[in-house]
Amino acid sequence: MKSIKKDIVRAITIIPAIILFTIFIAIDIVLDDWVNDKFDESLITKSNYLKTLIEVYPKGVEFDFSDQFMPEFVDAKSTQYFQLWVDGKPFERSKSLAEYPEEQLAKQDLTINTFKIINVELPDGRTGRSIMSYFHPQVPSRLRGEVAPFQHTAFFTVTVSDEDLSWALLALDIVFWLVFITFIIGMRYLVISQIDKGLKPLLLLNDEIAHLKVDKSTSSLRKLTDEHIEIAPIRAELLRFIELSQQTLQEEQRLSADIAHELKTPIAEIISLSELHIQYPNDHRIADSYSQDMLSIAQRMKHIVNNLMMLNQSDEYLLKRQNENVELSEEINEILSFIQSDHTNANERIKIKNSLSKTIVNLDIISFNIIMTNLINNALFHSPEHSDINLEITKNAQGRIYIILQNRLTNLISEAQLNKIFKPLYQVDSSRTKNEHYGLGLAIVEKLCLINSYEIKATLPTPDIIKFRLTLNKIELS
Repeated sequence: MKSIKKDIVRAITIIPAIILFTIFIAIDIVLDDWVNDKFDESLITKSNYLKTLIEVYPKGVEFDFSDQFMPEFVDAKSTQYFQLWVDGKPFERSKSLAEYPEEQLAKQDLTINTFKIINVELPDGRTGRSIMSYFHPQVPSRLRGEVAPFQHTAFFTVTVSDEDLSWALLALDIVFWLVFITFIIGMRYLVISQIDKGLKPLLLLNDEIAHLKVDKSTSSLRKLTDEHIEIAPIRAELLRFIELSQQTLQEEQRLSADIAHELKTPIAEIISLSELHIQYPNDHRIADSYSQDMLSIAQRMKHIVNNLMMLNQSDEYLLKRQNENVELSEEINEILSFIQSDHTNANERIKIKNSLSKTIVNLDIISFNIIMTNLINNALFHSPEHSDINLEITKNAQGRIYIILQNRLTNLISEAQLNKIFKPLYQVDSSRTKNEHYGLGLAIVEKLCLINSYEIKATLPTPDIIKFRLTLNKIELS
C-alpha cells in the first residue's frame, strides 16, 4: 500500500541529497585541483629560486647553497631533496640524501630551458612530486665580459613529499562526508517530524470517522472554526454525506413503517376472517360473504403492492446522476479492493487484461461501482472455487469501451435460463443460493445500465462458460 508520508520523505530527502552530493563532489574536485596547482606553483618557485644559486665563474660552475636558510634540505628525516648534474655529471646532492647514497633523484631527457613535474616515490618510500629542469646556468652580470655564456648545462631535480597534502585533502573529504551525512539525517528527521505534525489533524479526523454513528440524530463529527484549510473540505463533505445518510435512513425507516402499516390492516383482516370461517364453517353470514371479502382484501393488497412498485419505478427518475471523468483502471482496481474484503481470494482468481491503460472515461461512479460489483460478485458466486475469472477492458473502432467478464459455471444453464437471468428474483439454482442472494443483482445491473445508456449482454460461448459484455460510452480523453 502506498504511503503519502513515505513518498514525501523520500522525495524531500533524495532530491536535496543528490543536489548536495553533486555540489560537494564539484567542490571537492575543484578544491583538490586548486590545492595541487598551488603545490606545483610552490614547487616551481622553490626550484627557480635554487636555480638562481647556480652560477658560472671563470673556474667553473658554483652552487651557492646555504644550509642555514633552507634546513628542509639538510635533515635526513626531511621530506625535501635536490640533486644537481652539471654537463651530465653529478655535481651536488642535498644533505637529506646522505643516508641514501645509492639513490638517484628523477632524471629524464628534456629540451634545454624546460622543466617537467612528475609523481615519484621518495628515497624513504613516501610519495611525492619532482620538478626536473634542464637549463644553462647564469653568468653573474659583473663577469659577463670575462665568461662566455651557454658553455655549461645543468640538470636540477627538486623532490618534495606530498603526503601532508594528501592527508589534508583526505581530512577535508572526511569533513565533507560527515557534513553531508549529518545534513541528510537531520533533514530527514526534521521532515518526518513536520509531516507527522502536519498529518495529526488528519489522524484526528480519521479517529472521529471511526467512531461515527450514522443512525444517531447527532454525529460525533463536529464542525470546527479553526480547521486546517486542507482538512476543512474533507470534513465539510463528510458532514454533508452524514446528513444525507441520516435523511436517507429516516426516509427508509418512514417508508418501512408506512409499508408495515399499510399491509398490517389487510393481513389482520384476512387472519380474522379465516379464523371465523374455520370456527363457524356453517354460519351462512360468514360463508356467504367470505369469498367476496377475501377478494376485496386481496385487491386492496394488490393496490398497495402496485403503489410500492410505482414508488420503486419512480426512483430511476429521481436518480440524479453525477458524471465525472475518472481513470477506468483505477476505478476498477478500487472496486476489486472492496470486493477483496468479502472474497479473500478474489485478486488471485480475477485475471485482468487491460488494453486501455490510463484511459479516462465519463462515468456516474456510483452506478458504475454498483454494476461492476454485482457482476463480479455474481461471477465469484456462480463459478467453481479457485477457478479463474477473466476481466478484459478494450474498445472498438468507434471509441465505445467494452468491459468483458467471463467465468466458468458451477451448474450449466440453458439458453432459456440465460434469457431470464436479468429478471427480478430469478434464481438459476435456488437450492444452492445463499440467503444473501435473492436474484436481484443482475436486475439492478440492467436497470442502472438503462438509466446510464449502457448496454449489458450475456452470452454462453460454451455450455459451461458465461460471458457478460458491458458497453460504456465513448472515451472522454486519453
